[in-house]
Amino acid sequence: MVMNMGILDAITSKLPGIAEPKTHLNFKSRLKWTGLILLLFLVLSQIIAFGVSPVSTERFQFFELILGSSIGSLLTLGIGPIVTASIILQLLVGAKILPWDLKTAEGKRKFQGMQKLTVIFFCIFEAFAYVSFGAITPVSNDGGIFMFLILQLAFGGFLVLLMDEVVAFSYF
Repeated sequence: MVMNMGILDAITSKLPGIAEPKTHLNFKSRLKWTGLILLLFLVLSQIIAFGVSPVSTERFQFFELILGSSIGSLLTLGIGPIVTASIILQLLVGAKILPWDLKTAEGKRKFQGMQKLTVIFFCIFEAFAYVSFGAITPVSNDGGIFMFLILQLAFGGFLVLLMDEVVAFSYF
């Protein structure tokens, strides 16, 4: 298990992320970053991913309210991967399956690294599920369009993770 944690630490240390601010941010800075992320979120939620059939965007408009996303856009996955990863990891830590003490700096670092890795997994998994099971229909049956569509949706989910980090760091 120690060797696996070493490998996990090596992988999570290489993942891209947002660095914590060096100084305390005042209210004006926090408001600026929050507004910028909100604007970016709104713009990205209006950009339809390349290769999406127009029929896909009309079928699930009601679910957009529930999922916090815009079906067919780059941000189709919304906050789903983040919430799912967080719940699963909290259950595993709470049940002591993952023996991390979240009160220590090392435990928090391991949890956050594993959470980011799990979010990336769920971004890819959910993007694959959306396209494979027909929630988002590609314009053609070409395998390249299929894979590019999955890649775009997964990348959009990863962008939501980074935006979440910016907002979280601006408030702590």
